[in-house]
Amino acid sequence: MDSNAAKMKLLTDPDYFLKYYPVKCEGSAVPNPNGVNLLQYYINKQGVGEARFPNEKLGHKGATRPGSISGYKHEISSFILNPRTSAGSAIIAAHVVPMVNYNSTDFGCPNLNANIAAMDHYTLDNTGDGLMVTGELSGCCFCWLLHGHELWCVHVRPIAGISSESLQAQLNATGRFNNDLTALNTYGKNDYNNQNASVIGVRSGGVWKIYAQTSNDLFRTISGAYRLYPDRIRL
Repeated sequence: MDSNAAKMKLLTDPDYFLKYYPVKCEGSAVPNPNGVNLLQYYINKQGVGEARFPNEKLGHKGATRPGSISGYKHEISSFILNPRTSAGSAIIAAHVVPMVNYNSTDFGCPNLNANIAAMDHYTLDNTGDGLMVTGELSGCCFCWLLHGHELWCVHVRPIAGISSESLQAQLNATGRFNNDLTALNTYGKNDYNNQNASVIGVRSGGVWKIYAQTSNDLFRTISGAYRLYPDRIRL
């Protein structure tokens, strides 16, 4: 599967694509809190530009999917979403949800100053190509809320003075967005444990769906795939 075919399959059949094909996600800073942030992103096979072992196929990192014959497995590619073009990549106009810090200015990220009761949000609406990207979760918590026909989202990094598990518990209990008193949905360390997670949104039929993949090997392969919203199931 090349990058253009991967883009099409991701956007038209995300349940299938994200169940089998690992997708490593890189985040990006955005200029527009409490609004829409569309950036040009690219999907490509992992390993573009890297030195590879002899006879190693580009993007083949160990992921497989079932074949039509019982017990037979197809080797499949692992992909990456990032804001940098590379040879063979496919372009996607993506909604970006940036990382914000719980109580720090590390990496130049927005600082919540430990106030999670009136957070800025980042909006998913009906513009762009119908994809949402955020950086990889390794202790962070992703939060979202349906507001009218939009999804409001934020990606919170637990630094400093709070553990990943406590951050998610507090966001469940008291986390709120500005001008909305509704409790938030969360996906955090208590869900993906000692793994890394990619959280990806896909808009289908005008409705946003939120997915997560977990991995123990930097998304060469996946250990689990889930639809988080509007219903929470394992794919």
